[in-house]
Amino acid sequence: MNRETVSRVLRLAATTAAATVMSNAPAAELMIQVPAAPPPAPAPAPAAPISAPPPASVVVAGPAAFPALQYAGTVAGDEMYTAIRANPRFAKLDKDLIGSPISLRVTHSFALSAGGKATGLASAILAGSTLGLLPLVTNGDLIITYEMVVNGTVLSTYVYQKNFTRSQNLYSTDTTYGLGKEGLAWTRTTVDQFLTDAAKDPKLDGLITEYQFYFGTATK
Repeated sequence: MNRETVSRVLRLAATTAAATVMSNAPAAELMIQVPAAPPPAPAPAPAAPISAPPPASVVVAGPAAFPALQYAGTVAGDEMYTAIRANPRFAKLDKDLIGSPISLRVTHSFALSAGGKATGLASAILAGSTLGLLPLVTNGDLIITYEMVVNGTVLSTYVYQKNFTRSQNLYSTDTTYGLGKEGLAWTRTTVDQFLTDAAKDPKLDGLITEYQFYFGTATK
C-alpha cells in the first residue's frame, strides 16, 4: 500500500468517526434556540366615568318681607299676633307701633241666622229662668276678618267664616275668648289661610315695591 492510499484511508476513517459522533449528539444541541415571544401587553384599564357636576340649585325667592307695621287685633288675645309674627314676611309686626302708616287689623264678629236668633232667645230665657242651671245655646257664623290698612285706607281684606253651635254655662269660666273650643281651634287655622292668601296678593306686592322705591329695602 503506497502512501497516497494510506492517506485516503485515514481521511475516510476520520470522516466516518465525525459522522458517528454527530449522530449520537443530543437533539437539543442540534436545535436552534428561538427566543420565546414576549407576553402580550395588559389591556388598558377602563377609563373612570366622568361624573357630571350636580345641577346648581335654583333658589326661588319668596315674597318680600313687610317693613315695620302695627298689629291691631281683638281676636284670641296674643295668640293670633304671635302666630302671624312667626312668619318671616311679618317679622316686623309690632302691636305697640302706634302711628305706623301700615297696619294689620284682625277682628271677629258673629252673625246669627233667623233660626239661630230664635234658638238663642229661647235658650237665654231658659238659662235665665233656671238661674243658669241650663246652658245658653247659640248658633251662628263666626267671622274672622284680616285687613291690611295703609294711611287709614283699607288696601286688602280677607274674610273667613264658619258656622258653629255653642253651649255655654252662665257661671262657667270662659278660656276661649268667647269663641268656644271649636271656634277658637278654627280661628287659629285662619292664620295660615291668611298668610297663604296674602302671599298671592298683588296689591301687597305693589305696596312693598312702592315702599322700597321711596325708602329702600323693606326689611330695614
